[in-house]
Amino acid sequence: MPDWEQYGRRRAGGGPKLRSQRGRIAQNWWSQRFTAALERTGDAGRLARGRTYARAGQVVELTPRPGAVGARVQGSRPRPYLVEILVRRWSASEVEAVVATVVENPLLLAPLFEGDVPPGLVDLLSGIGIELLPEDAEVEYDCSCPDDGEPCKHAAAVVYALAERLDAEPATTLTLRGVELGDLVRRITTAASGPSEPVEDLSRHVATFHRSGGPLPELGVARRIPGRTVVDDLDDLVLGPGAAGIADVLRPYYVALSSRSSRR
Repeated sequence: MPDWEQYGRRRAGGGPKLRSQRGRIAQNWWSQRFTAALERTGDAGRLARGRTYARAGQVVELTPRPGAVGARVQGSRPRPYLVEILVRRWSASEVEAVVATVVENPLLLAPLFEGDVPPGLVDLLSGIGIELLPEDAEVEYDCSCPDDGEPCKHAAAVVYALAERLDAEPATTLTLRGVELGDLVRRITTAASGPSEPVEDLSRHVATFHRSGGPLPELGVARRIPGRTVVDDLDDLVLGPGAAGIADVLRPYYVALSSRSSRR
């Protein structure tokens, strides 16, 4: 159990006030869908008081972390209440599927590099059964207040404060799913580039090359055959489909160029 005495007395409204002081709090699609999960199941009265708390700056601390968000909310008592909202973290296989989805759709990578979460990614993940924004059953609320409602007004205030954070920092949605944006981008970049030979193996080859004191190996260059030109080495793969006969047309010109070079 936390040591409640350490928090001391805090005046009401000591935290940052929401920018939205009336109307809808969530401004963008991702934050609206996040608050929708709360509003589908929450008690209307508690939600209204939670909005009031959030707008008044009662959420004095808000700390998202992988799979959860911790907060302190100043209520009517001297010491702030501790609130924790848990979100189901993606499994290892779900994270691998997210990486594969972005690799297959590279246009999604640029927004991720900018800290944004493109709507296309959310739709593609939904198509394979992976939800970025948590559903009702994937969220749990816990508060140190005596109200046994779930969510209580303090937890509701945290959700609304978090929604405004999501508007400013969309990648926080990934954090709630247990994935940090930087780590996800690194995994995507590694997967897109494919496997490569370890650096130590390359160093070994270079060291072996410089230690070798024998004659240089045969390079495998074909001997020049009289009358043969570079045209004879062209094949259908180089010339492309439908190029039959082009080599025969070009051969006299290459023979003439070869003869002119040999006379110099």
